[in-house]
Amino acid sequence: MSVAGVGRVLRQLGMSPQRPLYKAYQQNPELVERWKSEEYPKTVKEAKDADAIIYFADEAAIGTHYHAGTTWAPVGQTPTVKHTGAK
Repeated sequence: MSVAGVGRVLRQLGMSPQRPLYKAYQQNPELVERWKSEEYPKTVKEAKDADAIIYFADEAAIGTHYHAGTTWAPVGQTPTVKHTGAK
């Protein structure tokens, strides 16, 4: 079967080619929730008391690696690729 034929069949099955989200599977949801509910409010209060502004910078998004691939998934459902987050 040709590449075009496979794409045609997947389309008929309700799928579409999409760029997936890349998420680290090592993330600890409990620690994230604790930070959001306990640590971050404390930081906001300290910043407000000091009349300061909080800025966020995501160094993890700065890199030379690029995820150029696509994968097929049901229309309207962005696929997620789980990885370690290591480079």
